[in-house]
Amino acid sequence: MKEAISKIACVSTRLGKASIALLEALTIPEALRKEKLESLKSHLGVSELLYLATCNRVEFLVVTPFASTDVAALRNRILDFFFDKMNLSEQTEFEPDNFRLFSGREAVKHIFEVAASLDSVVIGEAQILGQVKEAHKFCQDNGLSGNALDRLFSAAYKGAKIVRTDTDLGKRPVSMASLVGLRTDEILAESPAATIAIIGSGPMTPKMADIIRKNHHNKIYFVNRTVSKVESFAEKYDGQAIELADFLDGKFKADIIITSTSSPEPIITSGGLMNLMAGKNKIYAFDLAIPRDFEAALGDSDNLEIWNLEKLNILAQKNRRERFRLVDQASRLLEDQIKQYIQKEITQMISPLFDSALDESMAMAQEGLSNLFKSKLSHLSSNDQELLVYWSKKVLARACYLPAKQLAAHIADNDFDQDLRLSFIPKSAR
Repeated sequence: MKEAISKIACVSTRLGKASIALLEALTIPEALRKEKLESLKSHLGVSELLYLATCNRVEFLVVTPFASTDVAALRNRILDFFFDKMNLSEQTEFEPDNFRLFSGREAVKHIFEVAASLDSVVIGEAQILGQVKEAHKFCQDNGLSGNALDRLFSAAYKGAKIVRTDTDLGKRPVSMASLVGLRTDEILAESPAATIAIIGSGPMTPKMADIIRKNHHNKIYFVNRTVSKVESFAEKYDGQAIELADFLDGKFKADIIITSTSSPEPIITSGGLMNLMAGKNKIYAFDLAIPRDFEAALGDSDNLEIWNLEKLNILAQKNRRERFRLVDQASRLLEDQIKQYIQKEITQMISPLFDSALDESMAMAQEGLSNLFKSKLSHLSSNDQELLVYWSKKVLARACYLPAKQLAAHIADNDFDQDLRLSFIPKSAR
């Protein structure tokens, strides 16, 4: 039986609502993710779970066994889990307002907006859809999510594709990497000979290299613990691959440092920074990692300028204001897709209620036609009789299920509460 939309709930936090410290505490290291999410799913008592963690957001999306969900209680159980099993501590400052809580139709709308990059620090960024798909696949492959979330995300991907092809959000993509690129352009305009180091081997490394190489030919060091993982980048972008240990020892100097690793601990501490600063008037650093790659105690000074994700969020707000018109257009397109998804879900959920009516109608039609074929319609050939039977079944099926489709369309077009909508439906059909 299809799950009621009212059973879908989401606990969400992102930059602009929460601190980097809170995002770090809620980010599960990749090596532990399968084990911890299985434990979290059991702890919450939910039938499906999807976990999304990026450089600027953490999302917990669940399907519960209940007709409606107390999402505040769900948030508290998630926090209890992270206090007991993960890195959340009393020293991590957070408030209830740091979290956004969604259920039912609002949870569906939220996921559509996340996938389409309308609910982003950088509205229109192209990267988020890929991150959502990766998170979905991970949870699928590890038995954490199921059919209900699969249908929801399939519809959300369709909506995201429409937004990117039918609005200018897709024609003018913006991302955290492009914001770093804007500031890097300004730095290189003042210091044309500056050397750049990009630390990490993930998807952010080629994105940053593409942006830099578009306008600049400066020396680029590609830095990683395992140097073989960045040798292909060095070859492609005419740079040099070096080991992280050699870089932190100060053997290679850089004026601009861009980091985006998956290290659970800071890779650049105050001690390592002293080696990097030797002989340099100033270093510009961009820390795009969650958890942070630069030690939290490090901050701006006369010879160090650090841009972390919170600071980049200030630049992103300008992007958000400039894109209001495009967001309105994209939101209207998404709303059509959301209604189609909800209508389809409700139609499939309530259609079994009309099965008995169809069975009775088919039996009555079959009996009536059988009698007619023996009397008033006995002159018809067997082919003509089969044709009448075929069309009677087709018309009856449409007539029996049409009310279900019309009812679902009416519900999808209105925003009243999901539980109220379905209160007349027997529990066995929910």
